[in-house]
Amino acid sequence: MKRRTLLAAGSAVGLGSLAGCTGLDGLVDRAGEEAVANRTASPAGFYAGGNPDGVTAYRSGPVDVRFVPPTLRADSRRIEIDGWSTGTTTKAQDYNSSRSNKPSSIWVPNPHDEDDDNDGIGALVDVLDVERALLVYADAALAAVNDRSTEDAKTSLDAFVDATTEVRAELEDCPSDTCRTVRENAEARKGLAEDARDAIDAGEWDSARRSIERARRIVQGDVERIHDDLDSDGDGIPDATEPLYEYLDGEPTIGEHFAVSLPDARVRGDGPALADELTPERVLEYFFGERNADGCGESDRVVAVHRDLSCRTLLTATLDVDDGVASLLRGIDKRDIRRGRAARSVAAFETSGGGVVTGATPAAEDAEPMALVSLAGCTTPTLCCDVLESWGEETTSGEAAVSETFVVPVTATPPDAPLPMPALFHVRRIRHDDQLLVVGGWHVDDGALYENAATLLAAEGPNVVAGVTRSDVEEGGVDLQSRGKIRKKPGRTTYANVTLSRGYDPDDDALPPGAHQVCRDDGDLYCWGVQSREALAVHDTGGCPGKDGDAPAWSVVTALDAPLLHLVDAPEASNDVKFKAGAELSKAVN
Repeated sequence: MKRRTLLAAGSAVGLGSLAGCTGLDGLVDRAGEEAVANRTASPAGFYAGGNPDGVTAYRSGPVDVRFVPPTLRADSRRIEIDGWSTGTTTKAQDYNSSRSNKPSSIWVPNPHDEDDDNDGIGALVDVLDVERALLVYADAALAAVNDRSTEDAKTSLDAFVDATTEVRAELEDCPSDTCRTVRENAEARKGLAEDARDAIDAGEWDSARRSIERARRIVQGDVERIHDDLDSDGDGIPDATEPLYEYLDGEPTIGEHFAVSLPDARVRGDGPALADELTPERVLEYFFGERNADGCGESDRVVAVHRDLSCRTLLTATLDVDDGVASLLRGIDKRDIRRGRAARSVAAFETSGGGVVTGATPAAEDAEPMALVSLAGCTTPTLCCDVLESWGEETTSGEAAVSETFVVPVTATPPDAPLPMPALFHVRRIRHDDQLLVVGGWHVDDGALYENAATLLAAEGPNVVAGVTRSDVEEGGVDLQSRGKIRKKPGRTTYANVTLSRGYDPDDDALPPGAHQVCRDDGDLYCWGVQSREALAVHDTGGCPGKDGDAPAWSVVTALDAPLLHLVDAPEASNDVKFKAGAELSKAVN
């Protein structure tokens, strides 16, 4: 579908005849001011946070400040208005060693792109997770048979049969020897599970046990067979993923934050408005796909954003999405989406005082290709592209109006990374001081890379947006606690946009009030139970994903509602002054 065209109102003034005439520059500027209401903006940025003790904390690095002016077309002339962006990267040191969790094998970068030799890597990665779930169902069925529990045994066997059928379908078009063997074995073990079910109905418990044990041995052999194909050196890391884990062993980039500040501008006479351009759909398209694609800086639209946005170079990493997300973004050229991997979704969970969003297997009932986090703290999954036309309900935070937040699973490839890594991207819009702030970032999806781990994007409410002056930056007198809704856990403001990595504790100050235990008291799924098919199986059979394992539940926590600092009272300040202030905004906090 072609991108929508914003039509200029007939009342737009004629300025084309003045363009390029040096003697009339002042007149052109005045005419531009008359044509476009509100043309100035100032930098904004996330508060970098304090220095938390006793926890592994990854802080944002130096601030990259850019002048990114968009243009509005009035008649035949484009009028440039202010635009600023600030960006930071979050780096780690030896990210692998910060936890005791083993690397996972549920995610491999670009497996389908690398299947030109028909080795079936993509299919085998997906199937391995299902095969591990089959072992869980088989063990649960055996335990139920030993307890003579007909209902529990048949429930586990039904799940075993369904998953086995899925394995056959997944491997149908895979020609490799391993795929063919596993596919043939799937039919045999399905028959054994059905035999066990019939034996239970007949009260032949010993016969049922023997059938289940045979089926389990077949599954175990298939798991080992797939492991041999994916991990030739037996180090527990799939061959295709080893360069990524080696990168994480060094000083990897594990996230970024950005804040784009633009005037809430409109061509006078009910003409086009910049806010009309910045729909969620359009903004997402500015971050996903090929960098510097052909023609990316060319636009005949009435509203044209700066090429750092239109050419997707605002971030240092290249972000890509799978076909499911790309299908919701009508303006993305599908040829620009090359690194997507349909292996991750997102799942959102409410707490009594906020919410968290985590990465998830698409097989989880709570998983969606995109999540919408409201500012009351609750979370709303969404599949509907119509939602992308609007930022949703705004919530007042001091003098700011803060939209809902979109969270999307992506792959992120920093410039020094050998391979894409799974990540979670988030973005929201804020109105403040007659400006539009588009803020967000991406963070590594820990649950796709490590067992019993989860990245948690946490929110308690709308972002605190503190207007700071140049003297505030120089004197450091801003008290964030007095600038907006007081957090029930004061530490959440202190942590700001710091990424915290540690064993999970629901009472952690970095989490919203009412965060659940690893396994919820009400028995519902939570963050660790949606990370893989194996985790889902553990939950389905009464276990505790994230607790029943070799390592404790690990969390990587970043705030969706981190405080923002926005330079105010500086409409006439020079660009040099704004550049300097934009790089030092966090110094304004006492």
